[in-house]
Amino acid sequence: MISLMKCKFLQSQGPSWTVLLGRRDSLTANQASANTSLPSPFETLANITSKFSAVGLDTNDLVALSGNLSIFLCI
Repeated sequence: MISLMKCKFLQSQGPSWTVLLGRRDSLTANQASANTSLPSPFETLANITSKFSAVGLDTNDLVALSGNLSIFLCI
């Protein structure tokens, strides 16, 4: 389904741009930190907002990233 939507978008001659690939946030992974820092879908809004703020993200980022997940859950 997503591939079909992507093809239709590309056929529509919509805007496009080059995106660099790869992680830019760290050279190493830390599972313990990820388990405590990433918000759970069962947390309160206050807890999620606090976790976003701790890494320099605001409520606009929260809405954009949470909305993106919701779109994929609805497809």
